[in-house]
Amino acid sequence: MSGQSTRPLRALTLNDIVDELERCEDDDLLPTQITIFPPENANADITDEDSGDEEFVALQNLPGSQLRAPAEVTFHMSSDEEDDVPLSSLSKRRRTMDLTLEDSDAVSCTSDVSTNSTFVQPTVPRNQTYRWKNRHIPNHFNQWNDKQGPKNLQSPLYYFDCLFNNNVIELLVRYTNLYAGQRNKVGKVTVSEMKCFLGILMYSGYVVVPRRFMYWETSTDADFRIVHNAMSRDRFTFIMSNLHCCDNTVLGDSPDKFAKLRPLFDELNKIFTEMAPLEENYSIDEAMVPYYGRHSCKQFIRGKPIRWEYKLWVGATRLGYVIWFDPYQGKSSTIAEGYKQFGLGGSVILEFADVLQGRDPTLPFHLFFDNYFSSIPLLHELSNRGLRATGTIRENRTSKCPLESNKDFKNTDRGSFVFKSSLPTNILVCKWNDNSVVTVASNTETVEPLQKVKRFSQELKRFVHIDQPSVIRKYNENMGGVDRSDQNIGLYRTSIRGKKWYFSLFCHTLDMAVHNAWQLYKRDGGEHDHLTFCRLLAKGLLESYKKSDKRGPCPTGRSHLESSRYDGVDHLVQYSAPQLRCKVCKVKSFFICQKCKIHLHPKNCFLEYHTKTQ
Repeated sequence: MSGQSTRPLRALTLNDIVDELERCEDDDLLPTQITIFPPENANADITDEDSGDEEFVALQNLPGSQLRAPAEVTFHMSSDEEDDVPLSSLSKRRRTMDLTLEDSDAVSCTSDVSTNSTFVQPTVPRNQTYRWKNRHIPNHFNQWNDKQGPKNLQSPLYYFDCLFNNNVIELLVRYTNLYAGQRNKVGKVTVSEMKCFLGILMYSGYVVVPRRFMYWETSTDADFRIVHNAMSRDRFTFIMSNLHCCDNTVLGDSPDKFAKLRPLFDELNKIFTEMAPLEENYSIDEAMVPYYGRHSCKQFIRGKPIRWEYKLWVGATRLGYVIWFDPYQGKSSTIAEGYKQFGLGGSVILEFADVLQGRDPTLPFHLFFDNYFSSIPLLHELSNRGLRATGTIRENRTSKCPLESNKDFKNTDRGSFVFKSSLPTNILVCKWNDNSVVTVASNTETVEPLQKVKRFSQELKRFVHIDQPSVIRKYNENMGGVDRSDQNIGLYRTSIRGKKWYFSLFCHTLDMAVHNAWQLYKRDGGEHDHLTFCRLLAKGLLESYKKSDKRGPCPTGRSHLESSRYDGVDHLVQYSAPQLRCKVCKVKSFFICQKCKIHLHPKNCFLEYHTKTQ
């Protein structure tokens, strides 16, 4: 008999990874990401149970079913500054375990829950070969023509209502009331209450307290009267405990791990796409959503400020407007099965390409992505669809492009570059030596014109100017859209935490809508910064949709908000004594606006005050 065992290799589990990492003493192996796949009971009711004390931010112990579930780990070698390597090298160091891992190129993106109605059959063969020459590529795409419409600046509340519109609010109200009825909870939630609930969540983003009930305290050190005047504490708790986006009775055994939020995701993706500015350049990257409880789709990324998070695929404009997003959920995915030949990363790019071409299939959009997504067949497929693409690429994905290896090219002078292009697909691969070796592939950009960039030389102890290819500059200018949106959302992220696993994702969609509304506001010439915009929006919601005041004497000198002054909601004439001067004509009047608490004459002055002049 042979000395080697012929038994099949078993899959790697999360418990195996944890044990191996604890025993590994090799400093060159730096784990950058651990992917946790759902356990066998992922669709059971346990995934909807409480995730722990909402006031205590700490990592919970994982259940046994999760430790026995499949998992993957990606390592970063300290001697290689560009490419991530799988755990296969670890099996060479420890022969006591049989490990089977797949590279991200081979990760299955097939699913029984595919909901992509715009799937386009790929035209690139699986085993496509490429011929490489040392020449530039021609510009074979149509010229981009700017199609921006007229700009008409509106209030912050207007832009938010365009994104979180009546369809979204009614969806939340309908399923929240349905879930409350199934639990025999009395108290129908109205549209106004739901908008007020969202306003309180926004308010918690820039006014953070240790416990959410402090928003309803009346002590001098915690007086948030705008909150408790808008909604009672018990009513807020009722809505939060029953908040739902779907009918639980129809979920069944759906393989979609985010089925509870899928109706909300689909509706927001549709609205974000319709309202998005029609721009030329878009970036695709991953975004992280902080979460401290239990869920099978949670990711661990070493070195992040918050290491345990949900991961979203996000497509955004250059300035950060989120046009499309989809949560990562392991092998179960809504990505179309026909895209699996391009790997998981390539499938995400093609899914986003379908979204863009659904707006206008004739426009040559330009996509930017990093080396997790890119490959030469992917660029070839995008070229066949009339889309431009540029991205960094790993050395083992260049389809045998005859360039120097990163190890050898790193010894060249700083600013050196080499390039090759394929025939007849017109794909350029350029390798540039900066702080480290960077490899970029594109189906539209070239290395010329060169430009000078300033770098600090450790050898000369001064700044020097080195050459930078045009394709590198174009990538650097347009790749940061998703990171910019993440940064803006993280500044004033909803701080109220819930006990349900989906609440953090719901709050993230709300934060994305607020950020997108601010992007539209800035596009139309708005001057308010992000914080001021969030404050005006939260105050507008809390003032416009607050609970009705009890009967009693009207307080004088009460301030009013511009956003609620023109919203056309609940502005009624009410008699009030004593008479005070009219806000418009300055003549004394016995009548006030019931909502604004401003004295006005009921005829012309009342209408004039509540009509916005252009």
